[in-house]
Amino acid sequence: SLKMNQLDFLSGLKGPAASLKMDGRESVRVHVFPRPTAKVQFDPYIVDVPACFSIHFSHAYEDAESGNIVAMFSGWPPSDSKDFLGAWGGFAPLFSVIPPTLIWKLEIDPIRKKCMHLGVAPGGANVCAEHPLVHPNFNTKKAKNVYAVASNIIGDSTAPCGYCKLRVEDDGDGGDSAILPLAQGERNEEIDAWWFGTRYFAGEPLIVPKFGSDPNNEEAAYLLGMVQDSVKDRSGIAVFDLEQDLKAGPVSMLWLKSSVPHGLHGCFAQDGKGSSSVFC
Repeated sequence: SLKMNQLDFLSGLKGPAASLKMDGRESVRVHVFPRPTAKVQFDPYIVDVPACFSIHFSHAYEDAESGNIVAMFSGWPPSDSKDFLGAWGGFAPLFSVIPPTLIWKLEIDPIRKKCMHLGVAPGGANVCAEHPLVHPNFNTKKAKNVYAVASNIIGDSTAPCGYCKLRVEDDGDGGDSAILPLAQGERNEEIDAWWFGTRYFAGEPLIVPKFGSDPNNEEAAYLLGMVQDSVKDRSGIAVFDLEQDLKAGPVSMLWLKSSVPHGLHGCFAQDGKGSSSVFC
């Protein structure tokens, strides 16, 4: 959980991140609100969730069979971390003290207002990955595939150097039956992933639906990702066809005229005029 030292922040002594204190062993509180446009309205409520640290959510939905709220997110397991993102400061991240980032599955019973399940997403054992996402039409729907930028498949904390696909609904019974009992350091051989190689660093991906495709077909899309070749000091856009396995490699690699620093978060807008790309 996180707590803010408001005095340090408001006085200008510290920035917002430095003013946050973290307790990686304390339980987390989830606030559940109705959407303003929802047909069924309810009073907001709070659910206590076992210790974890959520970073980015890929999607969430109300399960039609159980009625539970299900969410998938990247995050850290319980840890002894006390300084929020402290290991990420300085010249380079200190991966030796950063917990491995995994993809998690959270399930809440809205009737009992209780956490029913929190664990690594099915198929995600030892997959160190971040910035998970789904086809944009499935942000609030049950999606079978979650894509992410990947670091490794041995449960270690390292820099991102590829992309992976997790089949997060293959557990069959809502539990952990599809989660392989892997020890840290053991490879998850079931994962579909592509690795660019030594000294390549991959950025947060985007999923772009194919023009004129069925919006209910979550694989009728492309995955776009910025990749930096640190040896040759160049950057490019990797394009994967999601109707193929990621391990088949990108269908196109568009090298840019200049190197772009490693970054995160972006968007895609279709340009119907066929002009050259403009980077902002």
